[in-house]
Amino acid sequence: MLKTTIFHLLTVLLISSPLFAQQYTESENQNNTSTSQKLEDYTSRATRYVEDNTNGSPFLKESFEVGSILNEGGVVVSNVSLRYNAFHDEFQVKQNINDSDDQIQAVRKSTDLFIKTGDDVYTYLLPSDGVGGYYNILVEGNKAQLFKKSSKKFIEGVQSVNMMTGNHPNRLIDESSYYIVNSNGEITELPKSKNKKLQAIAGDKRNELKKYAKSSNLNANKEEDLIKLVKYYNQNF
Repeated sequence: MLKTTIFHLLTVLLISSPLFAQQYTESENQNNTSTSQKLEDYTSRATRYVEDNTNGSPFLKESFEVGSILNEGGVVVSNVSLRYNAFHDEFQVKQNINDSDDQIQAVRKSTDLFIKTGDDVYTYLLPSDGVGGYYNILVEGNKAQLFKKSSKKFIEGVQSVNMMTGNHPNRLIDESSYYIVNSNGEITELPKSKNKKLQAIAGDKRNELKKYAKSSNLNANKEEDLIKLVKYYNQNF
């Protein structure tokens, strides 16, 4: 059974609007200097990660990237350094990429804020019924949007029971899941099955989407193909 949660969010309306992308471009070009002075208005204390003999990184990408913080009006803070702590579901930020680690803050979690790093835009959903946190918006559209949730799973280590085998330390492993958000703000986690993914995306148009996937040699379990399928659904159904 597909698990669906309804969000009545500005996010759903904003990201599906072409005006949002236009506002981002215009504001970023015009307000680089002034918006950079507002960082403290959108931050809180960052969560400290304690390694505790754990292999693996809590970050989606280890290095900071230049990016921006946005709201419904466009860019509010630009040209700051950002990285996503996927273990704590938190965006770390500092004013300049060369600032020391003691200058790191966390972007305040809010459904009114968006984060852009490179070509990626993230939105925040309030946790509810097992869904929530930061999501990467892979596809925008009036009918369906595709979100990706990246996380880190903690695997507890195992102590050796004899001299022949070594200890296995704690480790963090990458996990990801995909969600469809429809025009009513319903967010549904996509199942592992390819056919069930197509059902979640297209509903009663599943067979038509399945024919397109087959004729175009697209695999719904591959991210790049899943993106193409959702874009095709938005354009043709």
